[in-house]
This record gives sequence, structure tokens and C-alpha cells, in this order.
Amino acid sequence: MTELHPDYPLPDVEHPVTRPFWEGCVAKRLLVQRDRETGAYHWPPKPAYWKGGRLEWVEASGLGSVYTWVVAQEPFLPAFRHLLPLILVVVELDEGPRLVGYMVRCWPQEMRLGLRVRVVFERLNDAVTLPVWEPAKDE
Repeated sequence: MTELHPDYPLPDVEHPVTRPFWEGCVAKRLLVQRDRETGAYHWPPKPAYWKGGRLEWVEASGLGSVYTWVVAQEPFLPAFRHLLPLILVVVELDEGPRLVGYMVRCWPQEMRLGLRVRVVFERLNDAVTLPVWEPAKDE
């Protein structure tokens, strides 16, 4: 478990729309919504009644490609200083949706568009586990 700065912002893991996502992260499963009728994947999560209740939570492969990225050299909050340099990414999952996160076990000079990545999970506390990304070197 990571030792967190007292001002580290944590997500609302109890929000009814996103709770299944965060529960999946604790279980080390990347969950996204899929339309039962069309098979289309959706992100960000939508309320259960959206599209007539056709959305279901399914496990994504956790694999994708870097769509874009930026390297932060200065912390936007003091709580993130320990992460510098912080590589913020938009990852396009193989299933289609794009998720925002950050890279681990990767140097800025390794970054490139289309870099293959996989999700790994970083436990912050008992309730919050974040999906983060690392190069998918064995793919």
C-alpha cells in the first residue's frame, strides 16, 4: 500500500454509477460498460437507466495503446510530488473506449504514440485501488 500525502485526492468509490468500476479495481479487474444490444463499449460509466437499461459491466482485456500523453515535470498538487516525472496517458483499450491514467515502470523517453500497454493496479488504501498503465513488453 502506498503511503499517501494527507492532501491526496481520492475518488468517490461509493458513487452508484461508478461503484462497480472501483469494486473491479480492488479485485484487480478492469470493468467497463457494454451495450447488450449493440456490443458497443462505453466510457465513462453511465447510469443504469441510460439506453433503457441495456448497459452491463464486463471485464475488459486490460490491453490497449497510448492514444496521447504528456509528461508533468511539476506537481499540479503537492500530493503528487512523489510521482514526478508523471506520465499522464490516454489509453485506447483494445475494446475501443479511451481511459485516462498514468504510466508506471516507464521512462518519458520510452513513450510513443501507439505504445502497447497493459493495466496494473495500485492499491492506495483498503477502499481505493487505481488502474495504472505499464508497457506491455511481453505482448
